[in-house]
Amino acid sequence: MAKDRRANAVVFGFDFQVNAAIVLMLENIEDLKSLRLEGNYEDIELELANNQYILAQAKAVERASSDFNNVRANLQKSLTSLSEGEKKVDAQKLILITNSPNPLREKVSTNLFTGDARRDFSSLPDSSQQIINKYLDDINKPLDLSKFMIQVLPFETDNELERYKIVRRCIDDFIGDLNLNIVGLSKRLMNLWQNEVFINGTKKDADIKLQKADIVWPIMVIATDVERCDDGLVDLFDPSTYDEIVRQYKSTIDSHCERCEFFTKVLSDYNSFICTKKPSEKPLAFAMEKWKSYLSEFQIDKIDTETLQGLIQIILYTIVRNRITIDRIKRGVKL
Repeated sequence: MAKDRRANAVVFGFDFQVNAAIVLMLENIEDLKSLRLEGNYEDIELELANNQYILAQAKAVERASSDFNNVRANLQKSLTSLSEGEKKVDAQKLILITNSPNPLREKVSTNLFTGDARRDFSSLPDSSQQIINKYLDDINKPLDLSKFMIQVLPFETDNELERYKIVRRCIDDFIGDLNLNIVGLSKRLMNLWQNEVFINGTKKDADIKLQKADIVWPIMVIATDVERCDDGLVDLFDPSTYDEIVRQYKSTIDSHCERCEFFTKVLSDYNSFICTKKPSEKPLAFAMEKWKSYLSEFQIDKIDTETLQGLIQIILYTIVRNRITIDRIKRGVKL
């Protein structure tokens, strides 16, 4: 049983680490360059566009609301690790992110860490500062306290709605900031990011990082979903033909809609496309007239010319039809 409990604690801790990375990622999305779990320097590494880093130690407690036995040990380990990390890279922030509402195990500071609290060292009471400084006294070249903060991410219980409540709220806020109104987007993004960040953390080569484009472009795929036949395509495709192309070549559509450079090329070509029709008719005209220009992008075995034409037209139309949404997403995350 003890072995099972230890295994469960490790899995729980890694689940917390993955979701803590998502929260920190979204809080810094505009300045983000890349994300790495279990990196060369820390549990969670956010590389920023200015080449500085945000380093975070993730410390989870299974019974966070009642078990405070190891929070001081977690604090000491985090201060040691973050001090080591700061020696290796130019760090902008050094964070202990935990699910404990009492990360210093003292009564005077418990009211400071309610909910998803964030506390800089300078905002802590004297007694809390003394606890931290005592640990730093034993560290050779301790971290810069002006960069250090403790962040709480409530994360407990086996009820997924409760465990991931704050993570989901962060994603909802992010979607709201981008002004996206897509049914089910929050849940899809959470599942996708949890999977992507988890896989990143399991790769042995710590130099393999999630780039901002890796994180953001799946939103483009969802925003340009082709599952429903747009009204503009009704005259071009019989609904059953459209559904069959989408069903058979959905992976091809998604793979092209995930490629940043393909989006960029299509939208650039569209902007320079001269059309004498009404502006509302330009997306369909572009897809119908320019599809041959993209034949080299599609090397698909055993596909007839008519189906290939339809496939390319669907992809082109979907991208240009959603160009305003795509641009809003790119600007919102500074991609």
